[in-house]
Amino acid sequence: MSTRLLDKAAAEMNWMFPAMPWVIRISYGGQSRPVGAGPERAEMLCKTEAALAAVARKDLSEFLDHYVVGDADINGDMYGFVGARAHVRSDSLWRVGLRQRLRYAWISLFPSPVRRKLLAVSSHYDLPNEFILSYLDTSTKAYSCAIWKDPDHLGEPCDETLEDAQVRKHRIAAEALELQPSDRFLDIGCGYGYMVHLAETEFGCKNALGITLSKNQVDTGFSKSLKMLHYLDLPPDGSFDKIYTCGMISHLDKSEIVRYYRHVYGLLKPGGRVWFHMISPPASPAGITNYNTLSGTFSQKYVFPDHYQFPVSKHIRILEETGFKIRQVHFRYGHYAKTLRHWYRRFVDNLPRTRPLITPPIERAWHLFLTYASIIDGPGAYVKQVLCTK
Repeated sequence: MSTRLLDKAAAEMNWMFPAMPWVIRISYGGQSRPVGAGPERAEMLCKTEAALAAVARKDLSEFLDHYVVGDADINGDMYGFVGARAHVRSDSLWRVGLRQRLRYAWISLFPSPVRRKLLAVSSHYDLPNEFILSYLDTSTKAYSCAIWKDPDHLGEPCDETLEDAQVRKHRIAAEALELQPSDRFLDIGCGYGYMVHLAETEFGCKNALGITLSKNQVDTGFSKSLKMLHYLDLPPDGSFDKIYTCGMISHLDKSEIVRYYRHVYGLLKPGGRVWFHMISPPASPAGITNYNTLSGTFSQKYVFPDHYQFPVSKHIRILEETGFKIRQVHFRYGHYAKTLRHWYRRFVDNLPRTRPLITPPIERAWHLFLTYASIIDGPGAYVKQVLCTK
């Protein structure tokens, strides 16, 4: 029985990924079968028949569930495993089943309440602080995409430090915002508050505020001007001269984005400036989204609950309909993939020290999160940076 199931699993995988130029080996019970052709890069080791059966049904989403709980291992080059995505026969095969898609139907139609958003953000960012910081840069502690001098240099990304690339990202935004000492400055989703620190120390802002939903970030941030606060708790009374928001928009669910832009518009003074920075996927003719794909629903379940990524065309339309005047739009390809490569290398290098701080399922989920995002979101997605005025 196990031999037939292993043969079927290999046959289905070879059918799903017909042009894969390397081998992923499927193993179970001391036997194995190759998928693909060329050098071997990774092994899907099924420890239970249920994990193998999921592969045989082409249900890779369920296989990843087995991997997270330890019923399967992914050995070898993790990029070799996640890189199979680029060789799938059809984008439709990257979709999850109807049952999983229905799970996210509610948040795709109705905005999450503040309480749910607080729990969603805290579930990720309030993991042990030492663990999160172990893979971030030490200069800014930024948990968002850096801006690199050479974003296409991915293979051995050692040409520039992550620290330098993150500092560059913040300085580009600060200069575009034309920060002044008299500005009332707001950073929405401030992380550890490096941008607030930069505004205060180098641009002389005496009235700066950074808001986040993570207690860790407030307690250990760069500035005392950080608060644990939801953006809707700030009155939209036009009291801020400059606003910066980096990466936070990707944590909004699909139905929340219009409400968010309208509220930011209300927070900004007439004539004020706002800088939006986020990851955007290209528009998909196949209707691929965070709510219906293998990688998207994995992230929803184990990493970033209730997040969504709109194509840039959607953002531009909403911004204009809200009333913003768009002054600059930057498309920056490759920067996210390179940032994630640096994060993953630091994550792996520091695991001997940080492993006792987390659970085995979190460690396994992070292996996939940091590599899947580099392969899937990285080359195809782009950093969208938009400067707007009111």
